[in-house]
Amino acid sequence: MNILHISPYVPSVHAAHAGGVCMGKEVETLRKKHNVFVLSFVNDEKEEQLIDKEYKDDTKCYFVKSNTYTKATNALLNLNMPIFFAIRNSSEFKKKLIKIIEEERIDVIHAEYTAMGQFVWVKDKFPNIKFNLVEHDVTKQSYDRYVKDSTGFKRIYNKWQANLVEKYEGNCLKKCDEVFTLNTKDLDLLKKYYSIKDAKVITPYYGVDFSNVNKNIKKVPKTICFVGQMARTENHDAAMRLINIVSKLNRKDIKINIIGAYPSQELQNLESENIHVTGFVDSIEDEIMKNDIAVFPLMLGAGIKFKILLAAGLGLPVITTSVGAEGIDAEGKYLLLGQSDEELSNLILKLVDDEELKNEVASNLQKYVLDNFNWEKSVALFDEIYK
Repeated sequence: MNILHISPYVPSVHAAHAGGVCMGKEVETLRKKHNVFVLSFVNDEKEEQLIDKEYKDDTKCYFVKSNTYTKATNALLNLNMPIFFAIRNSSEFKKKLIKIIEEERIDVIHAEYTAMGQFVWVKDKFPNIKFNLVEHDVTKQSYDRYVKDSTGFKRIYNKWQANLVEKYEGNCLKKCDEVFTLNTKDLDLLKKYYSIKDAKVITPYYGVDFSNVNKNIKKVPKTICFVGQMARTENHDAAMRLINIVSKLNRKDIKINIIGAYPSQELQNLESENIHVTGFVDSIEDEIMKNDIAVFPLMLGAGIKFKILLAAGLGLPVITTSVGAEGIDAEGKYLLLGQSDEELSNLILKLVDDEELKNEVASNLQKYVLDNFNWEKSVALFDEIYK
């Protein structure tokens, strides 16, 4: 089968963000049994480096550069679209898309993220082609939260975008042949919002073969980590919140590690004896395993949080909010859940000062994640869909 994988970011298991890692694993898996082509936007220097390392001599891969200028131009030319659709409504991408479909006789397009659903119009031009979409999160939920948590002009803007999102996301999904989500929570949201009843769940790949991790990493006692692509607003805000919570504990023995690419200058300025901001790291699993506890005080965002699965799978107990637990353990049977700063503070102190409890929570959570979020389930699903 000839499959064209299209995405807003370069798919690679070595990407600096979880979505890119998961996409990379999908491409790797599909290529074992099918003829897979890749068409992706490339957004920054790190993605260009990925291309040089992994796709330089790959004649089945095509890339379209996306930068501040191209995104601004596309946004201004498409004010009737949600901005995350508009910035990728690229004429160059469309031309390459059509050319690949015609020249390589593509049977199926495997699209990643809601924004790439806009290209479902190819079904009108090529009636025999199938178009499948992976919803990495349900975008309507994200924008509904933005509206709720904003005021003034920002709230007006978010409401306008939320209305556009609902229209475009729903229309795209209804035209797709197959829709995938990354968790059962999003499956339920698609039924609720758009009456999509036959979507299927991909168990996401979050970057690590746990059987091959370095078991000799030495932990630093009473260290707390937060993990995420720090250019994302929800990650920046959560990291700042964690630093604020821990600073109020007045515990000089507790240290914080903020792990992830693209930290803001504001975060970097907080570097101190007790706060370390890593920036991009070569081995995120090694960096995580140096810590005692992972804390994710997330307030915004939608979809499953790969970073929580990663930390849990590596054997750390995890403290998070209801937003962080979505799609993983909403009832808090294995994750420790708190909403307010006070609740999160109490949970941090409880684990930091109780070694036996910390180990028990970590062990139970790790087993739950490894048993229930297994990539082999996705391999079986792809074998079923792509025959």
